Amino acid sequence: TYPKKFHWNLNDIFNDYWDDFVDYANNHNLEIRPVVYKEVNKMRICKTKAMGYSVYECPNCKKTLFSYNTCKGRFCNSCGVKYAKQRTNEIMSKLVGCNHRHMVFTMPDILWPLFQKDRSLLDLVFKAVSTTINSWFSDSYKKLKYKPGFILVLHTFGRDDKWNVHM
Repeated sequence: TYPKKFHWNLNDIFNDYWDDFVDYANNHNLEIRPVVYKEVNKMRICKTKAMGYSVYECPNCKKTLFSYNTCKGRFCNSCGVKYAKQRTNEIMSKLVGCNHRHMVFTMPDILWPLFQKDRSLLDLVFKAVSTTINSWFSDSYKKLKYKPGFILVLHTFGRDDKWNVHM
């Protein structure tokens, strides 16, 4: 039993259920990619003694503070959010103050299994979208010789958590 105001976090859920999930996956021929094991294991020990720590002591009162190291993983619910915010701020600082458009590019769902099976093909999505945007922009602004600036972000899952490659 947990105290009344106990707050769950992602680490708790993975610490409670990850090993059972791995056993289930192994018994049902479900493939878990090595990178998933690596990132989950990093996240599970984030901010624990297993990651190492620094000790600070107040010279006056002798009170000791332990500062645990973080995993710096993108999957980690604390480190990943921090990374995403830092990256967003870096990008925002380089943008020109002008109108922009948010576009979503996707592909027919019949192709999704191909990209799920061979993730190295996902780089083709970046190339296809880049080529499309540059071609459209070049045709639209041929005389002005403008060049577009764009940021591409690959998503492999939709809101329903099903495999859905889109950018």
